[in-house]
Amino acid sequence: MERLTNQEKFRPWMGFVFFAALMVFFLTVCQLLQYYLGMAGLIMTELLFLGIAVGYCLIRKVKIKEMFPIRKPKVREVFGCLLLMIGGQSLGIVVTALTSVIFPSSNSTVTELNDFLYGNGLGFFALAIIIAILPAVCEEAVHRGAILSHFRGIKKDWLIVLIMGLFFGINHVSVLRFGVTAILGAVLTFAVVKSNNLFLSMLMHLGNNLFSVIVGYFSARTGATEAVGEVNIGSYLGVYLIMACTAPILLVLGAMLLDPKNHRKIRFLFAGILAGVMFITGSGLTLAQSFKSMNDQLLNASLGYDVTEEKKDEELDFTVEEEREVTLMLIMVEAKGDYKVEVVGDKEGKVFGADIPNGLSRTINTQLVLPADHYTIRIIGDDNAVGESPFVSVNVG
Repeated sequence: MERLTNQEKFRPWMGFVFFAALMVFFLTVCQLLQYYLGMAGLIMTELLFLGIAVGYCLIRKVKIKEMFPIRKPKVREVFGCLLLMIGGQSLGIVVTALTSVIFPSSNSTVTELNDFLYGNGLGFFALAIIIAILPAVCEEAVHRGAILSHFRGIKKDWLIVLIMGLFFGINHVSVLRFGVTAILGAVLTFAVVKSNNLFLSMLMHLGNNLFSVIVGYFSARTGATEAVGEVNIGSYLGVYLIMACTAPILLVLGAMLLDPKNHRKIRFLFAGILAGVMFITGSGLTLAQSFKSMNDQLLNASLGYDVTEEKKDEELDFTVEEEREVTLMLIMVEAKGDYKVEVVGDKEGKVFGADIPNGLSRTINTQLVLPADHYTIRIIGDDNAVGESPFVSVNVG
């Protein structure tokens, strides 16, 4: 990686001190701003990051174009970054699923984050600016600009990528998101290290966050974020491994396009072996989970019914022989009115109740701990549902 003209003033240990100071500032000032001001506090946090990066550059008397190198990217570099992002995202999903298995309590942070980002009534374009554009500029300026400048003197590029990846993961202050953000930070750093072009990492960061905004915004309006937040995504680890088995090959291809001079063909061999291991492991886990689900299934029913003035609800029964954790999944189609679902035990009484989200995907997906009892699932339609003929699929297992 290209060094600064006064690189001797930017030692690696200073980078660690700079990051530590940034984290203290973030955990005190920035967290308070976000707690009391919500999205306005998030905007202020990003702008403060940018101010710190630029201010540090001016105080240390570094050329702006050296600390924040920006130039027009080559087509080859753009495609390389695209492959790196797809591969990194796929790998990040696997790491997140694995983290949810090891630290199941961290799953609640998904719902909390979704509520904070998408439960404030802001429109799509406002969210795109706050969640995608601002971080792409401000966070890249402080991480791949100011902090990375301290490590330009390190000869081993992989060490720079590792350090910066860990920094970016830590900066997001989330056990569940640490892995995926660390991978993102490593991929972004690799792009800058090999191209010396901050504009590439900004584009990649923008694309990554914009995709998240699209998924989060429209999921919030169909109720899908509630389902995702309540289900243990670790149960789908096998599926994620299969989906992400091409990630190693994509990462090698992306690295080759970004740095063709230092590419080694043997990397494809290692990537292929790792891809095969991921596919075989994922297939094994998926089959094991399927067999377990078949054996543990308490209810699997699909039905259509008419909602009338006299009868606005439908009932399904199942029995739990001994206390256990179950997953309740309900999917409703061909219905526009308001509905809610309840789970009621003969002895336990009502153990669960929720409105069935409106939108294209009317889905309830949640985990419950049920004592031994006979239970009834009631699907209750509101007055505006009279005359409809919904089709419902319910699975408890």
